[in-house]
Amino acid sequence: MPLVFPLPDALPRTRKAAMALLLPDTLPTLQTVTGRFVLAPFTALDVEPLARLLARDEIWSQGFSDSEARPAGEAELTAFVDRRFAGLQVFSVYQKLPLGQSRFVGTTGITEHEDATERVKIGRTVLDPDLWGAKVNHEVKITLLDWLFSCGAGRIECDVDARNQRSLASLVRFGFTAEGTRRRSSRNVDGLWRDFVILSLLTEEWPELRPRALASLAGQMPAGLLAV
Repeated sequence: MPLVFPLPDALPRTRKAAMALLLPDTLPTLQTVTGRFVLAPFTALDVEPLARLLARDEIWSQGFSDSEARPAGEAELTAFVDRRFAGLQVFSVYQKLPLGQSRFVGTTGITEHEDATERVKIGRTVLDPDLWGAKVNHEVKITLLDWLFSCGAGRIECDVDARNQRSLASLVRFGFTAEGTRRRSSRNVDGLWRDFVILSLLTEEWPELRPRALASLAGQMPAGLLAV
């Protein structure tokens, strides 16, 4: 039987019904469309499990934050999380398990926003490598974008290290437009310059893209993750 997903409480508005970007000071708790995952505000209790994820070699193999040396050991990883996540509006992502249990599987959130231009930049996305290929990022992004557009976002953007072909391909398949490359943008820890690809998705595009994103999610979710 095909999966049927509910509509979000508030669909993106049109230009005729424009409204200003208004993000709350405190993030809400959101459930993804399948109910497999919950997005909750990142707290101090999530620092340790995130540090454990960041100890995985796979996270760093795609050029993750190599503008500074990779942290070594628990203390450095914890300090890295504190430094990189401080002051940002970040969600923790939890996978729902049987018997009312859940487990921390990553983060995603907002790194910049401009109310006047309705621009929101998303980032700090880190997901358990054991779930890569299971459409988790895809499902989480649908929920995040639903919420951001309902808050009045007009443009959602992100930038990705040009070497990270896995993330770039995933974002383009999702529906983001690659607008160009910001060349020689920052140095990595070895002193070499990094290029970043700028991608965006607009509120006017989301009503058409959302059903496609849901169809892709329903058609390609691994069977082992359909029920939790």
